Amino acid sequence: MSGSKPDILWAPHHVDRFVVCDSELSLYHIESAVSSELKAGSLRLSEETTATLLSINSDTPYLKCVAWYPKYDPECLLAVGQANGRVVLTSLGQDHNSKCKDLIGKEFVPKHARQCNTLAWNPLDSNWLAAGLDKHRADFSVLIWDISSKYTLETPVATEKVRLSAGDTEAGVVVTKPLYELGQNDACLSLCWLPRDQKLLLAGMHRNLAIFDLRNTGQKMFVNTKAVQGVTVDPYFHDRVASFYEGQVAIWDLRKFEKPVLTLTEQPKPLTKVAWCPTRTGLLATLTRDSNIIKLYDMQHTPTPIGDETEPTIIERSVQPCEHYIASFAWHPTNQNRMVVVTPNRTMSDFTVFERISLAWSPITSLMWACGRHLYECTEDGKASSLEKDIATKMRLRALSRYGLDTEQVWRNHILAGNEDLQLKSLWYTLHYILHNVVQQYTEDMDQKFTGNKGSLVYAGIKSIVKTSMGTTENLRHSRSGSDRQADIIQYRSEERSLALQLCGWIKKGTDLDVEPFLNSLEQEGDWERAAAVALFNLDIRRAMQILNKGASWQR
Repeated sequence: MSGSKPDILWAPHHVDRFVVCDSELSLYHIESAVSSELKAGSLRLSEETTATLLSINSDTPYLKCVAWYPKYDPECLLAVGQANGRVVLTSLGQDHNSKCKDLIGKEFVPKHARQCNTLAWNPLDSNWLAAGLDKHRADFSVLIWDISSKYTLETPVATEKVRLSAGDTEAGVVVTKPLYELGQNDACLSLCWLPRDQKLLLAGMHRNLAIFDLRNTGQKMFVNTKAVQGVTVDPYFHDRVASFYEGQVAIWDLRKFEKPVLTLTEQPKPLTKVAWCPTRTGLLATLTRDSNIIKLYDMQHTPTPIGDETEPTIIERSVQPCEHYIASFAWHPTNQNRMVVVTPNRTMSDFTVFERISLAWSPITSLMWACGRHLYECTEDGKASSLEKDIATKMRLRALSRYGLDTEQVWRNHILAGNEDLQLKSLWYTLHYILHNVVQQYTEDMDQKFTGNKGSLVYAGIKSIVKTSMGTTENLRHSRSGSDRQADIIQYRSEERSLALQLCGWIKKGTDLDVEPFLNSLEQEGDWERAAAVALFNLDIRRAMQILNKGASWQR
């Protein structure tokens, strides 16, 4: 926290509680909104959630930083760092039956007063509380307190007025002797314990990042850098640490601590907070001053371990949880990609960062997509008829049933296709008639006329048939039906052309090219447009007009 801008902390053991802290501590309970109407005292966070204020603690003035006790009991114990360097243990709605209720109101006081910048509880040994202070030429800036220490009131603290704890009538215990003192003659701006070892503490000092080993406090591993603020460890990769300075974020690999493995350049405005997502691997959120945008860096694809010759792959994106400037944000500890943001005037929003959706088609045409930790599959309903299925699904099912490969009983292919499409059934019956009647008879006639190795024309196709040079061409003087003008018309006659007309159903077998029977059949079926077109193709304009008139009167 900086100045009076509010910050948010989620309760480590209650996924439905969080505290907002600025000049006071406010505990909220978040719940689902069952209706559009707000209950008395509730705040709307989103369309689905509301927050209810449970308690307020205003007994810790000059508040600069807050850290929530990591153990369940006491469930609402918080450490508060103040502007004078004191660290006070306080509570929000404490349980008076708790075994640790004597911790409430306990104070830890440095030798020399100066601002407390940061606090960090040891995640393994919860009695250890690290505090980072401003520089003092005669004192240390990193103090590790043991909250179970006995009363050790000494001069000059003894002459000061001992603070009363919230809700208590007796004076709180004051501790002045820290368990460890580190970082002499320097300022500490940020702290975090390294999860891989409870004795290792990472501190962002004034000009360097330092790793203190409490087993040997006389030695430390450090690297000179300006990026010493907001040090935080990736919860899924304990050797990866993020820190920032002004508008840049530095990503460190603690196994190769000489320099950052990656530097992320932000906007010109200074950064105010960076935080790893606790439910998503390698997702880092950053916030700049006076901005309503939270920038996300997805390091999911960064090689592990990070090598000198590899370039990490970072996917950047931005989200806008609200319209107003954001003072701070906090990831939800268990709900995937969920966060709550707060504005400088304490307006809060509940927001979920949606993942990019990756799509993939399977070889059997089912669709799958991934969103966060969920994997979805979309397949066609097996009960759907073949007419309702996608064409790709139809093609696959027909291929599996060997559709189109029955050349002996050609009409059966419609059964292999599902036996549900009447048009397909008509097509295969027609093909069966053509192959086993018209083309077969034509082939037999051709075999009688020609000798040699002439191949069968059954599968030659119409284009191959009409391209043969066995026909004749006549240039006849012919008048169009319905017109008195005479015109030279080139008329082609060949057995191949006759075969093509037979395959189309226009004429019957033989040399007679009379299409009148075919026109009559089309009229009987009510296919007036096709009948008129066939008559027109045969230059019988008068017949085409008669068919159209007849069709028009029949439809009326």
